[in-house]
Amino acid sequence: MGAGHDGAARELASRLRADGHEAEVRDFLDAMPLRLGRLLRVSYAFELKHLPSAYDATYRIWYRLPWLCPLITWLVCYYTRRRVLRWVRRYDAQVTVSTYPLATVCLGRLRTMGRLRIPALNFITDFGVHPLWVHRGIDLNLAVHRGPADMARRHSGRPSFACGPLVSDLYDPDSAAAPEARMAARDALRLDPDDRGVLIVAGSWGVGRVDETFRTVARTGRYVPVVVCGRDETLRARLQHLAEAERLRAVVVGWTDRMPELMAGCDALIENAGGLTSLEAMRIGLPVVSYDPIAGHGRENTSAMASAGISRLAGNSRQLIDVLDLVTSNGPARTRQVDAGQAMFVSDGAKLVASAGRPEAVAALGRPSRARVAWVSASRTAVGLLALAGIGWGGITTGVNMTAHAGAGVAHPSPGIADAYVGVRLSAAELRDPAVRHDVEGLGATVVVDMTIAARSVRPLRQLAAAGVDIEDGGHGGWVNSKGQPVSPAPWTRASGDAVSGVILSDLIRRPVDLEVPGRKVNGFDMLDSTTDHETLVIANVTIVAGQRHPKQPAPVLLPRQIVLVNGMNATPAQLQASLDRLQRRLEAAELVAVPLSRLR
Repeated sequence: MGAGHDGAARELASRLRADGHEAEVRDFLDAMPLRLGRLLRVSYAFELKHLPSAYDATYRIWYRLPWLCPLITWLVCYYTRRRVLRWVRRYDAQVTVSTYPLATVCLGRLRTMGRLRIPALNFITDFGVHPLWVHRGIDLNLAVHRGPADMARRHSGRPSFACGPLVSDLYDPDSAAAPEARMAARDALRLDPDDRGVLIVAGSWGVGRVDETFRTVARTGRYVPVVVCGRDETLRARLQHLAEAERLRAVVVGWTDRMPELMAGCDALIENAGGLTSLEAMRIGLPVVSYDPIAGHGRENTSAMASAGISRLAGNSRQLIDVLDLVTSNGPARTRQVDAGQAMFVSDGAKLVASAGRPEAVAALGRPSRARVAWVSASRTAVGLLALAGIGWGGITTGVNMTAHAGAGVAHPSPGIADAYVGVRLSAAELRDPAVRHDVEGLGATVVVDMTIAARSVRPLRQLAAAGVDIEDGGHGGWVNSKGQPVSPAPWTRASGDAVSGVILSDLIRRPVDLEVPGRKVNGFDMLDSTTDHETLVIANVTIVAGQRHPKQPAPVLLPRQIVLVNGMNATPAQLQASLDRLQRRLEAAELVAVPLSRLR
């Protein structure tokens, strides 16, 4: 799950072996059956790169609904406990340590259940302590800084200690950053004495908007960016091409084991997740700047690091350059930040791990009583079972809506089209107004109409279809009971009605209708029914409500390849025409052309 957890585990094992102990490292994801660990890793990487908003929502849900944590703990432990306990028996272990959240909750539950009879330690590699980073069954929490150590103590009620990061001796400031080492490193990077090299990293997967960071730094002409793209060869090739096309001075590398040399030769580091590389930079004495952090743990880590004074967080490109000017110049600001980072390395976590297996240490840590173990197990199981229905419902409603807005399972812009896709939702009065139809046709937009209105406006719809205007399904429309009173149907009923309306609309205009534009939050029922009826859902990036203007709120910025929906349902024909006129002017100002939704794919 990225190199940070693995790096901490390898360094801990290396130190233990150097002190004469036996140490084995096992990947917790391998404990999951049916290759579920591999699926988890792939889906995690996909979310980080392509659906960051979905990942951020998944990360935050445990803060908002902490009572769900026992359920995930139970599930993780249920599927991994056998192999984890088998590893413990195979190596006759005296202490077990987790450097990954899901491994932590598994070990904690096993300790609480009495299945694991040796101390379980939790080494927290992040500055942000996620609810799944701690467990009341863990004997001792170790952390990279006193901030996360204090949070772990408050959340778990267990002893917690800030021992500092687990960073290799290759990053020792007395050797790696010595004058001769720095000179050799800068020569290898072809940096002149007056050049200010800025090392840009994005983890082992090259996650985040590295392109924008690279452009911001390189185009100033004041810095030479040295970009490490990790294992993302596509990113490396793209940045190399950009540097050559714009004749920018830059060094672009892929996966490398020369990080100590690169850090020794540079003057600052830009990162976006608060991971292991940032801790290595602090150890070697390289100022760390966080910029455009990735979703979830990236935002939390970088914010906590900046609050602790060991890094600086730039909010925009201008701040980034201002911060780089500050930390790449010798002065008190740079010195304070470097000293604060190096002050974290207060002790050797490996020695604390080794001492935790001694009998006197085990007795001092203490364990909960059997009665409490039984009560906690029963109560958490009950809560987990009650939460299961809530998770399922949240997944097919809120979860699906968030992933749909992130681009999963919905229509996407077609390759090569850099214009704005525009749809206009019309009322019955607007459909019958020749001036409105003329404006929509002249704009080149799609007419979006629901089944209720379409049934009363067949003639104008057929006239628009005959004129070549794209017409797409706007759903069922208003729902009423037998007395004609408005009602709110169940989600599955609404989804079925919206999907069927496309078939009816297609029959009315005598032309296939392939898109469904619900104009509301979608859910799993919508996904299922639209697929069954061979329609593709369309989710707008920008929604403009005709007839409603808020002078104090700036108009949304129109960008290429956006999907814009103008909603005229509660406006008069004149108000809708005014909104369409303003939209046309904004499109022209942005040098965009409106294209129909039918050109989505």
